[in-house]
Amino acid sequence: MRRHLALVPFLLLLTACTGQGDKATTTPTGPAAPATAPPSTLAEPTTASTPAATATTAAPSPTVSGPQYAFIKEIKPATRELTYDLVDYFVGKAAVQACADDGEKPGENDWCVGYYIRNKNTKLRTAEFAPGAEIKVVDLGELKKAELGRLEGGMLLRFEIEGGRITEAEQIYLP
Repeated sequence: MRRHLALVPFLLLLTACTGQGDKATTTPTGPAAPATAPPSTLAEPTTASTPAATATTAAPSPTVSGPQYAFIKEIKPATRELTYDLVDYFVGKAAVQACADDGEKPGENDWCVGYYIRNKNTKLRTAEFAPGAEIKVVDLGELKKAELGRLEGGMLLRFEIEGGRITEAEQIYLP
C-alpha cells in the first residue's frame, strides 16, 4: 500500500501543474500515513489541501475527488449522506512548517509538532456513501470496521471520493 501512496503526491502535483489544481482535490506533500497511529508517531509528513472558499451552505460536490480530510458536520444514515467541512491536515515536519506559515505556536497534545489542522474554508459539502463503502472508526486505539451509524459530527475523517461518492472512510485519531 505504501508504494501506491507514494505515487499520490506525484500525480497530484502533475494535476496541479496541468491547470486542474483549481478543483477541490487533495495535494499531499508526502506519502499518506496510516490513520491508526497518533500523528506524533508518524515518520513522514501528510497533508491534505483544499482551496479557500467563503460559502457556508451545503452543496453537492461533483468536482471533489480522491483522498480528502474533513470534519463531519452532519451524517444522515437513512440517506447515506455526509455533510463535511474540508480541512488541510498535516503531520510531522509538514505540521511544523504549516504552523510557522500560519503564525501558530506549539501547544498541548503535539499541536504544531505532531499534527496541525488548517481550516480556512467554511464551505460545507455533501456526498453520498457508495454501496459497500468501507467505514472504519477508532475503537480502543485501533481502526475497526464500523457501520455508517457509528460516524458522528465533529469527527475528523480521511475519505476517498470516486465518481462523486465516498468509497471508503477512516476516522483520524486526534489526541
